[in-house]
Amino acid sequence: MKILVTGGSGYVGSRVTNVLVKRGFDVAIADKVDPTVRKLKFPKEIEVRLGDLRDSTVASRAVFGIETIVHLAANIGPLTYMHEHQAEILQENTAIDAALYPAMVEAGVRTVIYSSSSMVFQRSTVYPYKESDLAKINPPTNVYGLSKLIGEYFCRSFHEQHGLNYVIMRYHNIYGPGEDSKGSTPGDIHVIPALVEKVLSGQYPLELLGNPEATRPFTYVDDTVEATVRLVEEAVAGNPEVLNTDFNIGPREATKILDLAKLIWEILGGDRPFKYKVKATEAVTADQREMNPEKIERVIGWEPKMPLEEGIKIVADWIRERKA
Repeated sequence: MKILVTGGSGYVGSRVTNVLVKRGFDVAIADKVDPTVRKLKFPKEIEVRLGDLRDSTVASRAVFGIETIVHLAANIGPLTYMHEHQAEILQENTAIDAALYPAMVEAGVRTVIYSSSSMVFQRSTVYPYKESDLAKINPPTNVYGLSKLIGEYFCRSFHEQHGLNYVIMRYHNIYGPGEDSKGSTPGDIHVIPALVEKVLSGQYPLELLGNPEATRPFTYVDDTVEATVRLVEEAVAGNPEVLNTDFNIGPREATKILDLAKLIWEILGGDRPFKYKVKATEAVTADQREMNPEKIERVIGWEPKMPLEEGIKIVADWIRERKA
């Protein structure tokens, strides 16, 4: 059984690809970026299918001979990037799905495992929210979140009309070392590496972007990859509790941005007392993000393992190496 990982040159996709190969799967990747550009060294047995998946011809070529697709390809970045590139994000993410899903049906793909986002819960009024709560809330005003929600509708619609099986994974605030920046510094991608970068560069007082009381359930990248691969394995095995349903992926505990900043300062900030200032952002985001992980715990027994403090130290080591 051959598995295709879209976005296989990406931060999560490259890691998922390597773990799937180690567990005995025949894997190909599809990406518009050659892995060598990102200095990735895949095992030689991995087939690389290059091209822009918004192109229907490229999409058809990418899915040929594939039975299961792990669909991770998406345009994403930090808050400022998402605000400044709204049209690009919406166009690219929805265009990929519009080309890819008909190609899957035409090629006889059995199952798509789709990476959605916690941002689909941007306007939730119930906390901690569970999967079924999504149907009760208004759609997100954040364009990235909307594009991922549209992707969920692609999954369900193509299942209902064409019998394409799906698994929806809602990633929650992934962090870790090694993610390529879409800004001026190594940490300019998500809040943990951004704050670590600021502390290591000597910024004082520490600048927090947006609401410091906002909460986030932070998920270390290796834990995210393990959850993804486990869901792939169960989907390939035909587990009826996994197929054609959705899973929130993240920790039970949510952390305030202010508490996160204090923890990073405690680990890396030296002897000066913790001080911070707040910078407003025009980006559309959520003040509260707290999820209920009971479903994924019950169905596949997955729980995150990396303590937040240890994950922060690993990110700090990575940023130090990049700056050396």
